[in-house]
Amino acid sequence: MDSSEFSTAVERIRNKLLLSHVVGQDVQLKKKGREFVGCCPFHNEKTGSFFVNDDKGTYYCFGCGAFGDIFEYVMKKRGLQFMQAVEMLADIAGIKLPEKREHGDGCSTQRKVLQKAAEFFKANLDDRSKRYCASRGIDQQIIEKFSIGFAPQNSDLLLDYLKESGFGLQDIIKSGLFLSSKNRQVCYFKNRLTFPIFDKKGWPIAFGGRSIQGSQTPKYLNSPETELFQKKETLYAYNIAVKNASKDLPFIIVEGYIDTVMMHKHGFNTAIASMGTAISAEHLLVIWKHSNEPIICLDGDQAGYNAMAKIAFLAMKYLQPGKSLRFCMIPEGNDPDSYINKYGRDEMQKRLEDSIYLVDFIWEYFLNQFNTLLHKTPEKIAEWKINTITCINEIQNIDIKKLYRSEIESKIYATLRSPKSPFSKKKNIVQNPVIDKKEKILLREATLLYILVVRPSVVSSVIEELTAVEFSNCSFRKLRDYVVNKSESADFLEREIQEEVAMAMTVASRSCDVSNMDDSEVLNFWKGIFEFGFSQKIHDMDILSAKKDCNDDMNDSTWNRLKALKIDSINRKKKPKIN
Repeated sequence: MDSSEFSTAVERIRNKLLLSHVVGQDVQLKKKGREFVGCCPFHNEKTGSFFVNDDKGTYYCFGCGAFGDIFEYVMKKRGLQFMQAVEMLADIAGIKLPEKREHGDGCSTQRKVLQKAAEFFKANLDDRSKRYCASRGIDQQIIEKFSIGFAPQNSDLLLDYLKESGFGLQDIIKSGLFLSSKNRQVCYFKNRLTFPIFDKKGWPIAFGGRSIQGSQTPKYLNSPETELFQKKETLYAYNIAVKNASKDLPFIIVEGYIDTVMMHKHGFNTAIASMGTAISAEHLLVIWKHSNEPIICLDGDQAGYNAMAKIAFLAMKYLQPGKSLRFCMIPEGNDPDSYINKYGRDEMQKRLEDSIYLVDFIWEYFLNQFNTLLHKTPEKIAEWKINTITCINEIQNIDIKKLYRSEIESKIYATLRSPKSPFSKKKNIVQNPVIDKKEKILLREATLLYILVVRPSVVSSVIEELTAVEFSNCSFRKLRDYVVNKSESADFLEREIQEEVAMAMTVASRSCDVSNMDDSEVLNFWKGIFEFGFSQKIHDMDILSAKKDCNDDMNDSTWNRLKALKIDSINRKKKPKIN
């Protein structure tokens, strides 16, 4: 791309985006004069020393010395290269970057070499390779769509063909098709089915090869990396799938070439695959440009599950509002290719529709670890809890991190309260058919706090009412005081309140479920409990206090307060009682 055009685009991004808005996705900022201040995202601190200045477009941390502009912030925080940071911010700003031009004549020539090689391989599909394709369900339509070919045993045939097509030996070698051995050039893909790997414009940039006989190893082979081909940035069939992917039609990420082509054969035209390597951060950023919730669908064995877990933990760091992953679980002993051939398109469609969300996949991963603990001692369970929560700390977006913590914390406490847990109590309030008055009070107090623990987003809306409640239980008083003092920054995983949180969860969770309510419903529910269980008691105490004030010092102020409270009492009695 032209350097002046690119510089202009970068400057437009810088002018359009406020640094405080970008940083505010990760850090809770407060206005201080002409600057914003918050806790530094690059080192741990309790007192904010991280300053953002929108006028200058820079940030500076007095604690660790971090300094830079909007691009340097994104690069450091997201672990990106400069061009990746520019592309990410351009998307946010809605600014189109100038098209990248060819790398140069050399790369253009290499593309032509690879194009000729693809034509050669396709023309060399012989009876044996065609029989293999037929045995795998690869028909002529799929062969044409993906330009599938065959590399013969004799390397000289391809080399001579490329030379006769007018290419020099150096350009042929740079294309990545051959390796040098004993002063001769040997093709990487001898006696293999070939799958051209295309860039988004449809030019071949590399090949994948698949052995068609059991004795040949490895089973899959890729071109070496070249100036055109980098595995961590390339996805097989992306040039086809990107035309079909959308918000409602997500990418389906599978493991191999044949998995991909068979998914396309059965109508899943957004299937893509990585190049025999794990999904990278670069892959995710490319995929999320066109698909908000791509589906990961790998092999149904332990290796496939482990690979999906790696992708899940990698994605945590880069989550943004609306950008996530889903996971399609294939039964043991199958891969997408074998499953769709065995059970058909409709069953695969059901599998994809039943894909679980990232938060559920992460939880199931840690729940499996919990269930396989041989000895569930307090020490081992404490270690499991720490490991589970630690992964959430990888999330950079503040809002998403809070919501994940709330979700995972509630699942942890529910697991530890399960009848199978060594820490669950044999008796609890829900199991007792008769609950005395003291237990009712305890349950109401626990419920007020439990709701705030599992839904911390409503804390700031109930601080005034919460402050007025006189908790009878000392543990609940301590937890209430903590919430009031911390307000929106309350962290229910802090060690100093762990016992109090656990007690509130244990007492209230079985009789209170707010998981399916939105914040407004939760808030109304909380205030309903407060009104029914505590409001009248607080009101009665206010009347006693007002009477005492009148006895001590009768004046217009104390008398008017008592009179207003008495009128309120009359109005309360007119309200219908709640059974």
